[in-house]
Amino acid sequence: MIEVRRAARAKQRAERAEQQARERLAAAVRAALSAQVSVAVLVAETGLSRGRIYQIRDGRR
Repeated sequence: MIEVRRAARAKQRAERAEQQARERLAAAVRAALSAQVSVAVLVAETGLSRGRIYQIRDGRR
């Protein structure tokens, strides 16, 4: 049972880290857009779709 508990905690830590990384990326994308970086450049740099870039810009999802 100890290993199950450790695995569950590790998963929770990973999920928190993933959420923080998503928030950091979203903030960076919004800042880049504010600095007039083109969506095409952001797509190339991040691997995100154009639609996702616009979702981040508009605060959706």
